[in-house]
Amino acid sequence: MKTIAILASAIVMALSISGCNTWAGVKQDVKQAGQAAGSGIEKAGEKVQEVSK
Repeated sequence: MKTIAILASAIVMALSISGCNTWAGVKQDVKQAGQAAGSGIEKAGEKVQEVSK
């Protein structure tokens, strides 16, 4: 059972990294995701301020 879990984890990891050719690509993807999340939070905060007025 343990080997199946390890094999499944390795497959998932390989598939997730296959979208990025290099570690620089991984870092860029993570940075973009963080920026998108920050933008969403900022927009939500602006809407809360508008509603509370």
